[in-house]
Amino acid sequence: MSSLLYQQCQKGTLALSVFASFLLLQLLWTRYSISPRLPSSLPRDQLSLQFDSTNDSIWEDFPKRIWTTAPLSLTRVKKDDSERVRTWMDLNPEHRYELLTDGGAETYVKDNFPDHSRIVDTYMGIGDFILRADLIRYLVLLRDGGVYNDLDVGCLKPIDLWIPAKFRDNTSVVLGVEVDNDFGENRTRQFELVNWTIMARRSQPFMRYLVESVIDNLEKAAAKHNATLTGFKPQRQEVIDVTGPMALTQAAFQYLSDATQTTVTWQNFTQMKRPQLMADILVLPINAFGAGHQVQWSGADEDGSALVHHHFAGSWKSSHSDGPTQEEKKAAEEKEKAEQDKKEDEKKRKEEEERQQKKEEEERRKNEEATQKKEGEKAPTGKVIENIASEKDMLVRAQRSTNTTIVSS
Repeated sequence: MSSLLYQQCQKGTLALSVFASFLLLQLLWTRYSISPRLPSSLPRDQLSLQFDSTNDSIWEDFPKRIWTTAPLSLTRVKKDDSERVRTWMDLNPEHRYELLTDGGAETYVKDNFPDHSRIVDTYMGIGDFILRADLIRYLVLLRDGGVYNDLDVGCLKPIDLWIPAKFRDNTSVVLGVEVDNDFGENRTRQFELVNWTIMARRSQPFMRYLVESVIDNLEKAAAKHNATLTGFKPQRQEVIDVTGPMALTQAAFQYLSDATQTTVTWQNFTQMKRPQLMADILVLPINAFGAGHQVQWSGADEDGSALVHHHFAGSWKSSHSDGPTQEEKKAAEEKEKAEQDKKEDEKKRKEEEERQQKKEEEERRKNEEATQKKEGEKAPTGKVIENIASEKDMLVRAQRSTNTTIVSS
């Protein structure tokens, strides 16, 4: 009897073990299988920027870190910026707030990407400060994760409340809509995702893809201007397209298109009223991160959906015009004047050559006419002499004939 009971217990224990293993496998599958395939538009070796290859590290919870950048340390920022920093600290006391200065950002890149020379060389080679500011935000989220926000962004709700519970386990990156309006006479649709606030787990495929895409953009833009990264001076729209919100938006569309095997465009997200999870990227409606940015259809910011408020300080825009800078305009004007002067000098030289040529031709013509005139004056004199000689000869002949006649008589 005891032997039979023992066997039954063993069977029960085995069944429980099998069932527990099944549940564990199902949990692991649910948690890790949603990570999308890496986009095929870039070589795999360029996307191998993982720092921890295990799924546990990739899918650990969102790090409680808040990042921002500024030229100076936190104690030296303006009062308005300091007050906005305080909103992040007050609403997120468990998060670690980190501000990277220009020097601190360089040190961060060198220390955290020692095996990725393309990243280090690109960042250290960039001469324009706003291009650096865009790239460093993507790099810190790739390496360490957390929340990045610009210095002119204030926090309105605790970060832990940003992601709806039903999406949290399957979300690796959180993005928000910035622009979703019709503009201009032709009502052209413009759509952009925010890059002043981004949330990400660390070492995520999309962040790797975004970094590589931005580096590609930088190299192509500099080459287009026949410049090095150090000498590349972008205009305002180039900043937006090469490293800014439009670069982020295009990278997201390309990444999601590959992950879902469909064509993802702005039409997938236009006029969103609720968060939308696609692959592992959660896209929030425009009021979430875009509060403070007026749109035609989204309704009031006070509906409770705003998570941050962007104050649009836009200090970088004053040094990045839509056209050439004053120095570039002056240089262009001087170059144009030099080219015009050169053309005028060339024109005068040709005119002088033509005048000289005409003068020489005129002198040659006059000389020819003079020569012909002299030759014409000599010809009649010869005929007169010839005629006189003939008349004399005829007279002599006549006299001779007369003398001969007299003698004969």
